[in-house]
Amino acid sequence: MKIESKWTRGIASRFIKKAMRDKLGYNVDVQLNKFRTTVIDEKTHVHLDIELDLSKEELDKLLKSIGL
Repeated sequence: MKIESKWTRGIASRFIKKAMRDKLGYNVDVQLNKFRTTVIDEKTHVHLDIELDLSKEELDKLLKSIGL
């Protein structure tokens, strides 16, 4: 599966931004550049190219939540 059209990537970016804000509490701007998945012999490979714009405070909060 590939998500390549600008319109579809824009919609997906908005969904990701909303989910990160509502579910995780992070206020970030999201730009999905490329999303591709391949399934071969029950093994899945995901290629994701994404950009996030967030404040220093949000970055610190995110890194702390994952233990860094």
